[in-house]
Amino acid sequence: MRGAVARVVNTMWRQTGQQNPQTGAAPGGSEVLYEKLQGLSPQNDAQRSLQAQALSMALDLGKTRWLMLEQATASVSVPLLVALVFWLAVIFCSFGLLAPRNLTVVTTLFLCALSVSAAIFLVLEMYTPYGGLVQISSAPLRNALEHLGK
Repeated sequence: MRGAVARVVNTMWRQTGQQNPQTGAAPGGSEVLYEKLQGLSPQNDAQRSLQAQALSMALDLGKTRWLMLEQATASVSVPLLVALVFWLAVIFCSFGLLAPRNLTVVTTLFLCALSVSAAIFLVLEMYTPYGGLVQISSAPLRNALEHLGK
């Protein structure tokens, strides 16, 4: 269990300067657990129910693992981003051309452009949940790893 958690931590939250995470299946990890659970032979209804629940949880964990691996790769549509930036630049240029030139208008346009660019930045940050400025913390898994036996 400790080895599996350590692999997940090292794969999802790699240190700076390391290679990209491997997207292949972990050697033996969750597949072995699922096979062991399937190999159990329950003796009564309570044990069958517990086995079914454990198999369901193992499948859910596997799905979550693949979802996390998929979210680790950035999938930003560059043409959409270029079109959005071009469209916003045209809008702000047209506002700037048609508005009177005074401090209030210039300040308002600057603040609007700053807020739109911050919104685009936050949307792009959400494409990289395991790295960047806004990221998911690895502290809970690292804490669990410390409490697992060696």
